Amino acid sequence: MTVPTTRQTILEAAIACIEEHGLAKTTTRRIARAAGTNVASINYHFRTKGDLIAEVLSMTIQHMLEDVIAAIDEPGRSLVATVEDVFYYLIEGAKRYPGITNAQLDSILVQKQYDGPAGQAIRGVFHRLLERVTQEYPRDDPAELEFALSQVAAAILLTMAAPGYLPLAERYRPIDAERCRALARRYTELLFAAWGKAL
Repeated sequence: MTVPTTRQTILEAAIACIEEHGLAKTTTRRIARAAGTNVASINYHFRTKGDLIAEVLSMTIQHMLEDVIAAIDEPGRSLVATVEDVFYYLIEGAKRYPGITNAQLDSILVQKQYDGPAGQAIRGVFHRLLERVTQEYPRDDPAELEFALSQVAAAILLTMAAPGYLPLAERYRPIDAERCRALARRYTELLFAAWGKAL
């Protein structure tokens, strides 16, 4: 078993602080306390809090991107299962890590940083999933496939950013893994219905 480096410990502590306090209330003192180190150590490894937070967000979005692209590209899986699993991964991940999710989505939805790490990763997932869909349905109008996918993706992003904002039936409220799965399945059904495809 490898012992984490001080740098890794600080990154993990920063993630924990963002989850517990939110990005705005995550301070270097809180991170240092959670990491069992001091502010000078954080400055040594990351120079500034901004650099540390940027690395945390880049690292977490990269992890999400790798997992989701692997699911999309997994050979032998049906498109329905792939779409549902991607939706589930996003919804359940937002439930499990709401602080990190809000920080990632804030950069896209509020700060309009479409070309930042989060914006590029979300678009990468969207385009890779769309590639898979257009390969599966080569005779369908690609613009119509893209439109329906973009609308469902927007609904999922809103669910991730503000899960309690719009009313959801109890069975779809993303409060546990089972309901996250039910919501992912329902979004999948809506998408395939919009495409005129039977599940």
